[in-house]
Amino acid sequence: MTAVAPESTDTETLTWNDAFGPTTAADDPFADLTRAVSELQEAFTRCRPDRHSALDAAAQLRRVTKQLRAQEVSEDDQLAGRLWSRPGRGQTMAPALTIDEVTDEHAVGRVTVGRFHSGRYALNGGVTPLIFDEILSRLGNSGGRAWGRTASLTVDYRSPAPLHVELTVTADVVGHDGRKRYLRGAITHADVLIAQAHGLWIATRPEYLCAPTDLIDEGGHA
Repeated sequence: MTAVAPESTDTETLTWNDAFGPTTAADDPFADLTRAVSELQEAFTRCRPDRHSALDAAAQLRRVTKQLRAQEVSEDDQLAGRLWSRPGRGQTMAPALTIDEVTDEHAVGRVTVGRFHSGRYALNGGVTPLIFDEILSRLGNSGGRAWGRTASLTVDYRSPAPLHVELTVTADVVGHDGRKRYLRGAITHADVLIAQAHGLWIATRPEYLCAPTDLIDEGGHA
């Protein structure tokens, strides 16, 4: 499958329908903002600031938060997490997953993890399921299959995953049963198995595909 050009954040009509395919890095203002947030997360994790630096940084970040809060939109209109053709989809919670190969039943990607996602010199065990859920869910919801949610996800940890190196992530659809679909995945570094996963996804009933707005006020209340 050929990679498609990244969505334009100025003109693209956003959709929850993921045209799952190889990803392409973007170069636009929102991509720059996404990188800046990731850089902030890494810098925050690595720092041990003195009192003045901590107070000054907090004040600056609150100004940025206020600036972005003034542009808040509904979940159906937000950019973060919905730019499907980009590594990481424009979100910064989970490590940005680059997708290289996709068929209806198989996908291959790669990810590099920094200290923000570390758990004492290796990939944090709680982050591993985020990586698996990303690639397995997207594969499970592709190939003409109805949109579904994760019902269960089991992860078996085999080896510590090193930081700052490229890890390979694979996913496979292994079965279907009505609304249920079964998938499995693996994370490897060269020929070392880091982790394996298997899980169940269930096609979502139409009445659960819509939700009320979750806009929040300046006090952080919905």
